[in-house]
Amino acid sequence: MLPVKCNPKEASVSYPDRMPLTTHVGSLPYTKVDKAIEVALRFDIPAWPQLPKYKEEGMLWQFVQDLPGFDLGKEILITTNSDFEEKLLQFYETYVEIMENKNYDLLKRFWTPTYSKTFFPFLEKIKALNPLIVKGQITGPFTLGTALKTQNGENLIFSDELRDLIVKFLIVKALAQGYYLKEISPKVIIFIDEPGLSGFGSSGYITLGKELVKAMLEEIFEALHSFELISGIHICANTSWDLVLESSVKIINFDSYSFFDRLIIYREALEKFLDRKETLLAWGVVPTDQELLNSTSREELAMKWKKQIEVTAQILNLDFQELLKRSLITPTCGMGSLAEETVKKVVDLLNSLKLVFW
Repeated sequence: MLPVKCNPKEASVSYPDRMPLTTHVGSLPYTKVDKAIEVALRFDIPAWPQLPKYKEEGMLWQFVQDLPGFDLGKEILITTNSDFEEKLLQFYETYVEIMENKNYDLLKRFWTPTYSKTFFPFLEKIKALNPLIVKGQITGPFTLGTALKTQNGENLIFSDELRDLIVKFLIVKALAQGYYLKEISPKVIIFIDEPGLSGFGSSGYITLGKELVKAMLEEIFEALHSFELISGIHICANTSWDLVLESSVKIINFDSYSFFDRLIIYREALEKFLDRKETLLAWGVVPTDQELLNSTSREELAMKWKKQIEVTAQILNLDFQELLKRSLITPTCGMGSLAEETVKKVVDLLNSLKLVFW
């Protein structure tokens, strides 16, 4: 059973003294479950691997199994089917049972091997390792809501009803992971993967205000915190960083290799984010672009990241070592599109970089 705090907003999070630790975004380019899990265990904070070479594990599809009205074959949500309203009502009744009546056993139905071949084998593999921290992940509501369409070609995010459905459905998907991961480790991180936020503010989404998007994210963060899960967010490229810096999220994972200069300009919001002592920055220090990998050495990556830590510490008037303790390091994005042989290079580089400061 997942524990619930009486006042989740006052919950604190403690991390190991020895930082930075490594983790990864989630996706890996394998089809063999054992190989994917073997790679996942090379990170300090292992995350169950997503295998997007299988359609059901693509980031747009992996978290919509049993979403009312969704047709995977047609890749649309159909609201005109005769049973749509009935399924919608059934979902919300289940949601209330979980969130308000604390019927946590219902979470099991929201996570099955069909859409994640690695999840349960991953649990079995790491059970004996007693990991201090483990990680799960879901696709974020903005990314999913702007990508999925109805039978009329409308993005779900523009419908109040369907936007609310997406948010609450992702909450139960995240909590279902937490239900199982909590059996393995007392500390569970759940990342919301939001590559779509790089398009926030563009002409196609001009009617989606900042407060609306913040509210979507915050509803998920608060749900995670109420179940004593550590919230994180991963954004591949640039965005309006105040959206997440001003939220209650605990960990922000960004592409520091290419977009450090875009984040650091949010000085005031970044300062307030780090003033909350349980928060971390997860620096995407190793590029997953093949050309960049071929042209960048370990020494160059180490120098680049060290300089970024120094600049951030100076601008925010923080101690270098203190900021380092508030850091994780990751690849810049998911590795699911890389050649298999390239994954080893990325992981080797990442694990060597943490040694620069140990």
